[in-house]
Amino acid sequence: MTQDTPRIRLGLLATAALLMAPAAHAQNAASTASLTLYGVADACLAMHHGNAGSNFQVNGGGCSFGSRFGLRGTEDLGDGYKAYFQLESGFGIDTGVLAQSGRLFGRKAIVGLSGKFGAIEAGRAYAPAFDLLTAIDPMRLGIGSVIATLWSGSPGTAGGRTDNTISYQTPTYSGFNARLLFAPGEQVAPLPSRGGDTKGLGVTYRSQKLLAGMTYAKVGNAADAGDDRATTIAARYDFGTFSLAAAGQFGGWEGTRSAAAPASASSIWSRRFNSYMVGGTVNLGADTVSGSYKRYDDRTVSNFDADIWSVVYRHTLSKRTTLYGGLTRLKNRHASNYGASDGSGAYTGVALNGASRVIDLGITHFF
Repeated sequence: MTQDTPRIRLGLLATAALLMAPAAHAQNAASTASLTLYGVADACLAMHHGNAGSNFQVNGGGCSFGSRFGLRGTEDLGDGYKAYFQLESGFGIDTGVLAQSGRLFGRKAIVGLSGKFGAIEAGRAYAPAFDLLTAIDPMRLGIGSVIATLWSGSPGTAGGRTDNTISYQTPTYSGFNARLLFAPGEQVAPLPSRGGDTKGLGVTYRSQKLLAGMTYAKVGNAADAGDDRATTIAARYDFGTFSLAAAGQFGGWEGTRSAAAPASASSIWSRRFNSYMVGGTVNLGADTVSGSYKRYDDRTVSNFDADIWSVVYRHTLSKRTTLYGGLTRLKNRHASNYGASDGSGAYTGVALNGASRVIDLGITHFF
């Protein structure tokens, strides 16, 4: 076996999937297509206080969703086959500038083909761990987001997105399905270079009340000298008037490809860590209350631990518009100085072993 065996297998899988769709479908005059423009506008007042500084600002994505707009399209090719694409752009509601480091479609950019074989797609996509955590997070990735302490499975420590991906998702059998993702690092080096490669695997089970899954992520550094890796297990159960969720992650952050981790004395992404989340949501008609507790347990001698408590109240004005208010509080342990975060990122102004809290008041509108 050569080092390129996983790439060869994925290439053969992609070729087989394409060959399974008869060429005549692409020329089928009776095929139907749809195009949808959608988006979210979310703005909030954010009040942050840390033991080394405080600030007050207008922000976005505070308690529910980051602001975005997107295009989603499908074409029915007949006989159960569909071609589809999704282009999604994030932006700051307070400034109007593009998010994701100024990318036009920084949130997502994929094209794919689905059918009886499942679905295969390519582009800039979410990692399997991010998809699982998004589905179970009571805080909806806003204030007190689960990915404040659990790795998203993509390169870096946040965002959940991976460039250059090709992924395959199986059909659903008795509630189970699986997704395999591979993204070459595209390093300029003598082949077979594996520097920067990203690999992800996820298995999920869905029923009317239960969502449960397990994922594995592995990201190589640019020099192909080490990997970030983690296993994530998560579940959510809906009891009707309330739901409960839990997640655990066990892994390590290799860190040599980023000067920020774990070279930083307070890096949350240490070489060995365990991270946990428990939480839930209570439904009160037009109102919901969600809360979660997260524990980051650094397993190195540095012992940079943190505890995070979060709660958010949402009031639904219509199917499209929601008002919300949320609070998250982070307590550092030992010599760590992590900052409390909301959907726009972590706040600075926290001294070693200090506490940090954020209060957000805002509005979310879907279109």
